[in-house]
Amino acid sequence: MNHVATRSANRSRSLLLALFGLAVMALLAPAVGSAAVQKKEPKVSVMTRNLYLGADLGPALEAKSICDAVDAGGTIINQVDLSNFPERSKLLAAEIARAKPSLVGLQEVALWRDQTPSDYATTPATHVRYDFLQLLQDQLKASGAKYKVVVSQDEFDQELPADIDGKNNTGSGPFGTDPGPLQCGADIDGRLTMRDVILVKKGSNVKVSNPQMGHFTNLFQVKLAGILDIAVTRGWVSVDGKIKSTEKTRGAKFRFVNAHLEAFGDPAIREAQAREMFAPGGPLVTKKQLIFVGDINSGGPKDRVGTGFTTPGDEGAYNAFTQDFGLKNMGTRQTCCYPDVFASAIGSYRFDHTVDHIFAKPKMSLIRSFVTGNDPTVTGAGGVVASDHGGLYAKLQFK
Repeated sequence: MNHVATRSANRSRSLLLALFGLAVMALLAPAVGSAAVQKKEPKVSVMTRNLYLGADLGPALEAKSICDAVDAGGTIINQVDLSNFPERSKLLAAEIARAKPSLVGLQEVALWRDQTPSDYATTPATHVRYDFLQLLQDQLKASGAKYKVVVSQDEFDQELPADIDGKNNTGSGPFGTDPGPLQCGADIDGRLTMRDVILVKKGSNVKVSNPQMGHFTNLFQVKLAGILDIAVTRGWVSVDGKIKSTEKTRGAKFRFVNAHLEAFGDPAIREAQAREMFAPGGPLVTKKQLIFVGDINSGGPKDRVGTGFTTPGDEGAYNAFTQDFGLKNMGTRQTCCYPDVFASAIGSYRFDHTVDHIFAKPKMSLIRSFVTGNDPTVTGAGGVVASDHGGLYAKLQFK
């Protein structure tokens, strides 16, 4: 074979090899593309935690006279001192640090302030007695758990004269020992500000933006001591969350909402608050994947293990969320409630119903969930447990 023929044959073989290589690449291309589609679905971990404000407000709300209200104020302040949030905050921080949720919805994040001497409404009480949020943040930091506040909303804010020593011949101000018919023994003014809060874990796979908040228009109204009209302000807080895609995992965008519905009065109030949340313009109305956590003071048939939910209509808010709006319950149940935060008073009592929930919509699966704070043998100094509620953790997977 001459050189010209040899070169021609070589060119033919090279052309065939090139064409074969292109064919192989064409066959492999769909496989590569298919592999890229098979990314894992993203996951997110969330938690809801009611901190317990530290006292029962019922005596003040039910007071029939000014002096009854002043006595109730003293009882409440003394209960808050005894329930010892500085110690309880250590237990709460330990729960969060162990669970490591990316997002935490907190309720009853109380700010207690006082003023001595009492002057009732002349000047507002500003001295901080207990700041639950700051105390919890301090303990989270001490435990090495890195969380920051992304949204916090003030809600119910009320000041009341308080007789903390139980003596009508001590005190000051218009409801202290001043001459007149209202010598009720007020020693100090006590002020409670309730807050709902969202925390995000620093360094987690979730980035948050667009913090929002709002108050309900349907509120529990009470006439304190038959004289003073008080509206118990409650509401919701939210953030938009984003999980960035990686080589192995898809990304996701979602809305995270936290709320605390009314605990007192007619159950129809909290059902109306629930419906506000998914009415046009409400925080639950979104095209994004939705995760909603909180204490809704309501539950369904599966939540009735003990004697809870004996008031007709208690299930109304839960049914509104799940049946009318289509939220899916994504959490373990039975989170409520100890009769006291002192383990010595709890005895053999265990949580027997559910008011704290984690919901999702439209498509999300539950990987695992558990209740925290449900062991009354885990106590702090003085025998306190973390809260009268349990916390609820869930790890969820986007679909």
